[in-house]
Amino acid sequence: MKKLLIINALIWAVVIMIASWLYNGSEEYVYLLGALAVGFTLQNGFTYNFFKRSVSK
Repeated sequence: MKKLLIINALIWAVVIMIASWLYNGSEEYVYLLGALAVGFTLQNGFTYNFFKRSVSK
């Protein structure tokens, strides 16, 4: 489970870095970065809770 969460975090980190590099000059840069950060947090939390419940059964 931990290995999957770490891989997921690394993928999201790469996506956030590439998106910030591509949209750096854009007016919507702050909103894109915020949306990606919120998306990562929610997805990571849902994945953790899913694995936590499936392991405890």
